[in-house]
Amino acid sequence: ILFCVKYRSSGINAEYGGTMQKQMTGKECSHAQPVLQAKLVPLSGNLYIVLCSFHGIQIHSAVDQHQLIFHHLAPDPTKPDEEVFAQGVAGVGSDTIAVGLSSGRILIFKKESGSFTLTDTLQGHSNPICDIRASGKRLFTSDDNGCILVWCHKSDSWDLLKTFEGAGSPCSTMAVYKDYVIGGFGSGHLRIFNYVDGSLVAEITGHARWINAIDVNSSGLLASVSEDTVVNLWDLKHFSLFHTFSIPNVQLCGVQFVQGSDDFAVSGYDMKDIMIFKRKKK
Repeated sequence: ILFCVKYRSSGINAEYGGTMQKQMTGKECSHAQPVLQAKLVPLSGNLYIVLCSFHGIQIHSAVDQHQLIFHHLAPDPTKPDEEVFAQGVAGVGSDTIAVGLSSGRILIFKKESGSFTLTDTLQGHSNPICDIRASGKRLFTSDDNGCILVWCHKSDSWDLLKTFEGAGSPCSTMAVYKDYVIGGFGSGHLRIFNYVDGSLVAEITGHARWINAIDVNSSGLLASVSEDTVVNLWDLKHFSLFHTFSIPNVQLCGVQFVQGSDDFAVSGYDMKDIMIFKRKKK
């Protein structure tokens, strides 16, 4: 059904397909800190790069790489031996970026006068945030215990709408499709929840190992990748497996559909290629 075309990731510009123009460095960092997550976030026709690390959160303009805000992460004085870090990023609406923390809190940054300001902090999780997704005014957050929370932005406040309790395995990745929020878990399970009525629609043993990434396109095709080297495609309209294949000896860590199509990209740990899969025409 599918064939693979490989593109070399070295020297690729994600937006334009050109070469790297500039390397960004956090000016506030007094010593090197690993970047845990880097995400390109579109807001009102503009693109922003969000960098998360143990040191803090940086938001840059993707056009000129100018740093718009640096938010330092201070250690918890009651837990001096625990590392503090940021993980999980999503753009909400036209002017808001949400970032998760190891404390379980979610920081809300709003674009104001050409920069970003911390305007709110959401508290509902008791474990480190793993992933954040958004759909319209709704925000979906997951944590290290497998809990998924659904928030809604109303006027100047955030309301907690639904709580899906975890079972101890991290919900490492999520996707949102229509009234469903889909979670990929460290146990290899996929769980599909209806976030409107709060029901568990389906639970699938999707992989033999940790699920690192999932994504869904507008036609209801869900892709999931795992450390077990397997790529699975699921039909959400019928909650069934559509296609499966393995990429031998590769711990798969990323998957993303190409916008407006069934084509998708897959990345692997310590692999220099980004693999683009396309459906064969009959």
